[in-house]
Amino acid sequence: MKGSYWVDLLECEIGIVRTPRPTRILQCGSGKPLLLLHGSGGHIENWARNIAALARHYRVIAFDFRWHGYSDTSDFAPEILPQLVEHVRDVARTVGASSYAVEGQSLGGWVAALLAHRHPAEVEKLVLTTPMGYRPDAGSVDWTPQDFGPIRASSLAVLRDPSWENVRSRMERIVSDPASLTEEAIAVRHKIYNNPALNAAQQKFMATYLGGPEPRQHEMTDALLAKISAPTLVYWADHNPMPPRVGQRMASVIPGARFHCAENTGHWAQFENSDEHNETVLRFLSGA
Repeated sequence: MKGSYWVDLLECEIGIVRTPRPTRILQCGSGKPLLLLHGSGGHIENWARNIAALARHYRVIAFDFRWHGYSDTSDFAPEILPQLVEHVRDVARTVGASSYAVEGQSLGGWVAALLAHRHPAEVEKLVLTTPMGYRPDAGSVDWTPQDFGPIRASSLAVLRDPSWENVRSRMERIVSDPASLTEEAIAVRHKIYNNPALNAAQQKFMATYLGGPEPRQHEMTDALLAKISAPTLVYWADHNPMPPRVGQRMASVIPGARFHCAENTGHWAQFENSDEHNETVLRFLSGA
């Protein structure tokens, strides 16, 4: 049985910081900075099973993206990917990190890859965990692109009726084994989704992220990934909606990238099999 989120994170510092927009930031540990970027609809607690382990070796900085969690919910604009890239850079500047390692999961992986491509001097090492936003070259891998219509509909349905059971049902889809979810994980997401300002911002975000044309303008292509210079780990899961062969293709086009696939694991790979994740990521970051 895993420990409680906040028992594991008691030694962390957490608060709302202007970056320049109000941003909820958690910092823990010391040493070289490691930024953690959560997925769509997520928040700091997505990393609750990883922060303590990573902070024994790094200065971990996790935060809620704009329009997520307890960060700024105002001024939604549809070109979300460039704004989230700049939000990461604002956070890094605010906490005094001129360069850093970064891990992003799902949406966070997409943002992290764009960040490494556009600002290579800032990203020392890169971990892409079950990232979204990748479209391989046509014919390069046997894969049918995911239809985001049903995902968009289900995500918006939960936000329109954020009951306990609806939140639970939505979260069960991002793990391989629903029993790996805890009541605390569901309670945190339920509490956040029932915040009126956050809920309104998330409805706009999900409709755009999963359905609008703007995110597709910033897709990760093979040509883009081939220009990433940071040492990279592509961290996959065997029950991720995009199959492992897609992750293998991604790793093959990033110069020198490593690939790891966790078994019996769904899209929320950093959470579901956190011990394997933490050991693999730390080994990569240390250069082992």
